[in-house]
Amino acid sequence: MRWRGGAGTALAAVLCLSAATAEATLIEALSLGDLVSQSDTVVLVSCVGERALRDASDRIVTDYDLTVEDTLRGTATPGEVLTMRALSGEIGDLAMRIEGEPRLIPGRRYMLFLRSVDGVRRPVGMSQGVLPVTDDRGALLAHPGGGGLSLVHDNGGRLVPAPAALLHPEPLEQLRERVLEIVRRTP
Repeated sequence: MRWRGGAGTALAAVLCLSAATAEATLIEALSLGDLVSQSDTVVLVSCVGERALRDASDRIVTDYDLTVEDTLRGTATPGEVLTMRALSGEIGDLAMRIEGEPRLIPGRRYMLFLRSVDGVRRPVGMSQGVLPVTDDRGALLAHPGGGGLSLVHDNGGRLVPAPAALLHPEPLEQLRERVLEIVRRTP
């Protein structure tokens, strides 16, 4: 029997057989301005609960319940509970995981950049739109988002690595002021 596939086909077969699980999703890097302009809601929240379920497309998703502490864009009010959906989760023995989808932890705080699509709130830019907030001895810090993502931008038809909206932890009040300035300039 004679092999007709050629070297390219043989190489593709070897690569498929030896492929490892993906550890990051390739996505366009968004600036802070992009996060704000693509959001209809920007809020500081506490995650108060989570539940995994199947959506209308039979995918496993996780809905996070979030208590609003501060609204920078949109109509959410302090104390209101919002729900954000992530495309991942576990139901019994079944699990779905998409690298770059956010995983919130109940009891923790976040600054979220959200967009509603068909009545479902989703983070803008996957985990780029989810900035964890920590308390460092009384100083609130917002941390870069984008976990599980490889951020890139188009450089003349070639994808090159790009930075996240935040390069390092930033005092929450400073970030809040920057976001509010962008909101004032954004239609």
